[in-house]
Amino acid sequence: MKAAVLHQAGTALAVEETPGPQLRPSGVRIRVLATHILSFTDQVVGGQSPFPLPTPYIPGLSAVGAIEALADDVFGLRIGQRVFCSPLISSRNIQDPESILKGWFGITMNCGPLLEQWKDGAFAQSAVYPVECVTPIDSLAGYGDAETASIYYLSIAYGALLRGELTPGQSVLVNGATGNLGSASVLMALAMGASRIFAVGRNSDVLHSLAALDPKRVTAVSLPDRVEDYHQRVSAEINGVDLMIDAVGVLNHSTLVEAGLSILRHNGTAVFLGGVATNVQLSYLTTLVKGLNIRGSFMYPLSAPSDITKMIESGLVNLKAFEPQVYSLDQINEAIAAASNSRGLRYVVLQP
Repeated sequence: MKAAVLHQAGTALAVEETPGPQLRPSGVRIRVLATHILSFTDQVVGGQSPFPLPTPYIPGLSAVGAIEALADDVFGLRIGQRVFCSPLISSRNIQDPESILKGWFGITMNCGPLLEQWKDGAFAQSAVYPVECVTPIDSLAGYGDAETASIYYLSIAYGALLRGELTPGQSVLVNGATGNLGSASVLMALAMGASRIFAVGRNSDVLHSLAALDPKRVTAVSLPDRVEDYHQRVSAEINGVDLMIDAVGVLNHSTLVEAGLSILRHNGTAVFLGGVATNVQLSYLTTLVKGLNIRGSFMYPLSAPSDITKMIESGLVNLKAFEPQVYSLDQINEAIAAASNSRGLRYVVLQP
């Protein structure tokens, strides 16, 4: 099969003929129909991630695919069935499991053997995933493969809203709403019944497109040019929220996070989902008196892709809001470069 291989961090991916992936026990082999290229893929393959890469390997996280083969101990799925495959893999021990992101890197301290077994990802014509990572999406026949690739970021956003214990009727602030993950968070907050959603970001075109999704519930808050003015703008535009989803990208300051924290209501919750690369200043006394909840959210529960699929099927989530830009496998390096500029509801998809 053809695959895009990263031989060394910081070099271009090479499209090569490689052996097909080996079908493992409890595994499912798929023909890759689409895979979402994240906006920071260039940083990961460039070696700028804090996690070591298992080079040489085939990168690529989640995938939409058609089942090619099933291990003997896999039941309930069929050859040719269209599925969504999640890259989050954990060892099956109950206490302190090791975890990796397949096609990306390892997460936990002693995940080396697990990563070696499942390191190759979806930038290829075929890939193998454990059966617990596979979700049937037959019910989404009205949506194309490139559109359904968005289930990945929708699942991450859904996981954050679950961590925040969002209930219908609550108000939500989404910091970094103009990024791909932030925009997905706005869509999921709408689907889960938020009464008001404040989309905060700097790209006015993306903010306008998010507000247009539901003008009665989504309010765009455009940030000023000066970081020093973030607090003033946020507090002037937003009179308190129940939940903050912080989905900003990699930043070396925490000003926007702290601005969001300052407008949380009593018993409000902040969920950290993004990439702030510095410490956040937090008032001990304010946190105590207001009963604030501060939580992190990494990825999502195994049930998330199935839950998202049901929401799409019911009409709660409209995938037609997304604008996927499609590239072929031979264009992998151009696709990664294009993804670094993707914003809002427009994202890059590889179709091997």
